[in-house]
Amino acid sequence: MKLLNTALSALAISTVLISALNADKFIPTNNKHLAVEYTIDGDIDEKFFEFTKKPLEDAGFFLSNPHHNVNIVYEQQVGETSLNQLSFSSLVNDEVARPLLNVDPRIGGFTPFNLVIYRKKSDNKSVITHITPEAALDVLQITDANVRKTYIEMYKPLDAMIEKHFSGALKSYTKIESFAEKTMMNFEIPFDEPEDVEDFFDEFQETFESAFETKGYIIAGFYNMKDSLNSDEDVMPGYDAYVVWSLCHVPFSYTIFDGEKPLPRAAVFAPCSMYAYIKAGENKIVIGMPTLGAWTSALGITDKDKQAKIDQLDVEIPAIIHSLGGIDTDNANPLLRK
Repeated sequence: MKLLNTALSALAISTVLISALNADKFIPTNNKHLAVEYTIDGDIDEKFFEFTKKPLEDAGFFLSNPHHNVNIVYEQQVGETSLNQLSFSSLVNDEVARPLLNVDPRIGGFTPFNLVIYRKKSDNKSVITHITPEAALDVLQITDANVRKTYIEMYKPLDAMIEKHFSGALKSYTKIESFAEKTMMNFEIPFDEPEDVEDFFDEFQETFESAFETKGYIIAGFYNMKDSLNSDEDVMPGYDAYVVWSLCHVPFSYTIFDGEKPLPRAAVFAPCSMYAYIKAGENKIVIGMPTLGAWTSALGITDKDKQAKIDQLDVEIPAIIHSLGGIDTDNANPLLRK
């Protein structure tokens, strides 16, 4: 990859630092619900997996990169599990999300988002859960009123479908304990203008995925927001590329969701969605992802082993991006930067 010279990178870093110092501090809304939970007695796995297909398509959601029975992976790799079920179903509503990305590309931090089902061996109660859109928007620090309204409305048919298909489920909410001072990690990777931007980005994608896999991460999902529909119409003409990776790290996820003091409800954050895009006419790759520290604060995690794993990834992930030429930036909407 043809990165710009060191002097230009230094200039970019200086500009970013000045911008960060001048940026307005984001104040979360008064929403106190991190996630919605639907609890049903017993094993509902078969019914749930069928539900994530046709019924959710009728509500406008496409099932992307589902990962069923992650608890079995834990048992195979670690040797034990406290869970009878843990599955992730990544959902995306192209029709709603794509126009929002044209206004604020940070929506990719929770697009796709995950519908989770888990069941502990200790109580044999199945829990269907997902992050609330209000909490997702506050983690992303998005303030645009129209974006927020549309994104929040997008989730309502999903919850209506869950309540219809799992009537009798006990509905409750996971409380937000607090917000981390830094809820997002943001980067830019400048590059010299390539002969073909699509070929350039394909090459970058291979380099990116190899860099993370070498460090023990799994690319658990990949979604091309620009080319995800079978349509000749380009509904994101302002972007040369826009993709979202789902990052997974098995030792990390086992420590948080399973093992000692299991916290499977934290899986609403997983796998981690990291977006990357090239704005048309710009020679830089923009990358963003919620921090793992956002998990700690939102869920009130105090367990030392869990905190250590979270801190590890919050150092490791930026280091990998830096090794690819990434420069830290603030979390302002990049489309509004002067």
